[in-house]
Amino acid sequence: MRTTLSDLALLVLVAILLCSSAVQPTAAQPTGWSGNNELAFLLEVDGVSAADSDISSPIPVNLSEDLPITLDIQTGKNLTIHSGLFTMEYMGVPFVNNPFPLEISLPSGHCANLLNGTIPLSELFGSSGLDFLSGTITGRFTFTYSLLSTPTVNDTVSDHFVLQIGPQGAAALMSVNGLITVGFAVMAIFSLLLALDEFQRGILAARKMKQGTDIFPSAVVLRRKSKRSGEKIGKDELVNMVMREGVSEDIAKRAPKAMDIVKPKSKVPVGKLSRALKLKRDDGGTLAAAMTKIGAFQTKSVKVPLKKVAFSGLTLSSVYWSIVQLMSGAVPTWVDVLLFATAGLVVSVLIGYLMNLLARVPAMGYD
Repeated sequence: MRTTLSDLALLVLVAILLCSSAVQPTAAQPTGWSGNNELAFLLEVDGVSAADSDISSPIPVNLSEDLPITLDIQTGKNLTIHSGLFTMEYMGVPFVNNPFPLEISLPSGHCANLLNGTIPLSELFGSSGLDFLSGTITGRFTFTYSLLSTPTVNDTVSDHFVLQIGPQGAAALMSVNGLITVGFAVMAIFSLLLALDEFQRGILAARKMKQGTDIFPSAVVLRRKSKRSGEKIGKDELVNMVMREGVSEDIAKRAPKAMDIVKPKSKVPVGKLSRALKLKRDDGGTLAAAMTKIGAFQTKSVKVPLKKVAFSGLTLSSVYWSIVQLMSGAVPTWVDVLLFATAGLVVSVLIGYLMNLLARVPAMGYD
């Protein structure tokens, strides 16, 4: 029988219809589900889908109650789920890291409930009516799977959720971590102000030393070189040498004890020397200046709190992200915290060294 052109067109049309009926497209995953058209899952935390949770719309959580969590899966193709991973983090630091092996093969169109339980937040973060934790917690659920048609090629699907623990704003500061954060911030600010005030005194002392003075300021640092044998000075001779510089006998007779306080290769501020000798600030400064003129002491610097400034800057920059997270719900990673803390340390050290340059004094007593 001869086939006509119209018969051939009819056969092609029937073949296309048969193929379209045999190969149905994979149905799109339902609203609120995560994953892809091969493996979809519905992760609900406190009744809210993880797919609907982000930084702008976190899931509010009450620490006095346990946190319900459910997990359902739906397959779109024949596949094997190898493992899952559930993590929760606070300020980039994980406190829940729960991997679990599965190794289950599932056919296409399979639906199942894998998890239906609670997380005891009340035991972890609340005690005696005072919340231990306040702020933002992030969580993530990840599946690793492979299709039966390509068993050596692994793929992953994951989604995250954001929990808001306790209130935001000023009320968040009443939790334990909020109070600790405020404490560290206040301590850092107060320490920084004290260090800057000490720097100011050091700069003023350096200016006074450059202008020339017979009374050393309290911030001047005294040093003492090691004397060779044969260069030692007797106590009476030392007292007489100090008195020849115009120092009263009552003050000059404390020079031998001053030599015991400022030991060779040590660094002692004039203020500390005055307290050790039980002298007034000006009297101690007068004795220090006279003993420097005769070469018993040396000085080339004033006391500057470089370490205090560096530590205060590091502490203040370290608690910055914690404050922002408490007040506005930001979700920094540990990299953000580390970078900001490092930047704060670098800036504070640079400021400290700049002030140290301003507080330099000419070397005295080394002749």
